[in-house]
Order: sequence, then C-alpha cells, then structure tokens
Amino acid sequence: MSFLFPVCEREGRPLDGFDLITLLGLVKEYNWQEIWRRYLPSDARAEEISMYVDSRFYFVELHVQKMRRIILSEKFNTNPFFMQQVVQRILASHDHELIMGKIRGQGIDTGDNPICLSCSLGNVIIDLIANRNETRANQSVEPIGNTRMETLERRPLDVYDISSILYLCQQDLSDQIFSRYTLEDAQANADQTEPRIDLALRIGDYRVSLQFYLLTSSGERLVPSPGNASVFTINQVVQRINFKHSEALILEELNRVGLSVSMEQVATSFHLCRYVNNTFLQLDFARL
Repeated sequence: MSFLFPVCEREGRPLDGFDLITLLGLVKEYNWQEIWRRYLPSDARAEEISMYVDSRFYFVELHVQKMRRIILSEKFNTNPFFMQQVVQRILASHDHELIMGKIRGQGIDTGDNPICLSCSLGNVIIDLIANRNETRANQSVEPIGNTRMETLERRPLDVYDISSILYLCQQDLSDQIFSRYTLEDAQANADQTEPRIDLALRIGDYRVSLQFYLLTSSGERLVPSPGNASVFTINQVVQRINFKHSEALILEELNRVGLSVSMEQVATSFHLCRYVNNTFLQLDFARL
C-alpha cells in the first residue's frame, strides 16, 4: 500500500475523514507548521495540499494552498470553524436538507450540489467541495430517540453529537449541553434532582456511553484511573474509533498524553473522564 501523506505513511493507513477533521482543526489554530508536517507530500513543489475522501453520500475534496500574497475574493464565504462542522455532518451522513439548512442559516449562498465553501486566513486559501451522490438513499434506519436535539433535527444521535458535547464542555457551555441533549419527556426530567445527560450509541466497532452532570460539592476529588483526560484527547479517540483506526493507533493517542490504558483494555473496554470546572464528563467504550 502506498501513502501520499506523511502522517498516513507513518500510521500505516489510508486517508479518511479523520484527516479532514484534523486538518481543519489545525487550520482553526493557525498551526501551519503542523499541517505541512503531517500532510504535505514529500515530493510537493509548493505548500499545497489536496485531499479526496469518499463518504457514504458525498465525495469530499479539501484543498489548502499557500499563496505568495493575501488574496481577496467574493468566493470566501465562511470560516474554518463552520467548515469543520459541515464536514462532520457530511461524514456522519446527516440528511442533505439538514446540512443545506445549516449553511443557508449562515447566510451562505452556495449551490445545492456540489456544496462549495471557501475561506482564507492570511495568504492561505481553504476550499471545501462536497459532491452529493444522489443515487444513494439518504434515509437513516436507526431509531430516533427523544432528546431535544433528535426531535429538533429529526435524526438519531451519532458521533457528531459526541464531538459537539465535547466542544461545548471545553468551552464551559454546560447550559447548551443540557438544553440540547436532555430528554423531551417532562416526567423523566422531573425525576432528576440535578440536570444530567446519559447517552449511549454505537461508534465504529464500539458501544459508547456518555455521562455528563454538574458537581454539587466543591470538595477535593480523586481522579479515577486512567487520569484526567483532556477534551481534545477524548475527541481524538472518538474520531479514531469512528473511522475504525487500529487499536495500536488508539492506544498511541492515549499513551502519548500519559493515560494508563493497556492494549487489552482498548481491545475490550475502557473509559475516559474529565473534570471541567464544576462538571464531570465520562465516556465508556466497549468493543462489540
């Protein structure tokens, strides 16, 4: 197997949606050095990257190009934050009309097919093109639950929601987590003395359970093994699991930051937790 990108060669895997999400995350941080290190082909003559990923309903292109000077253009219609959200929805196989509604809600004038989003940061241009395969049915067969998000968007929860909760948790936006992911069932909410989120869904080859709740006391807390994981690390693990990366790569993601998880645990079950201000977050992973 041949690999075009250095990170794919090092990890022994093909390019996939994990890389689209990762690259846009690095763009958000203006981390150009890491972008070129991971994704600039060794034989490249210019600082220019082109990625192509075939998802369930779309063929996605992502192009990053460094220009000699700052370019101004009417085609720049968004920012890398929103671009990453659209990519995550596409990769999670959300309904086309739902995705287009989110784009139009931002006041972005783009065609229905392909979806074209562009932005520039300094002298770097980022273009996202998503060509929809209209011959593939875009209907979910998963049952829809009764959280507020599922009711609002008429879709089952998926990896996109786990990533959203992690992002909101990182930004200390607990109220938004509870407003989006509590149950619509008034009686179920009334039975809880404190707001709490309990979700369970399949991601890749794992059953993932998420708990998120407020801490009522300010006393000392003992962080359970394997340690207090960062929201970033938890999200990296979730994304690798979603794209079915090898157990060795998942373990490397954990061990790199000093989390004491063994290969046996990755192959069977493990958990990651995070104390963030006055909240507690835990994800349990069980191999199916």
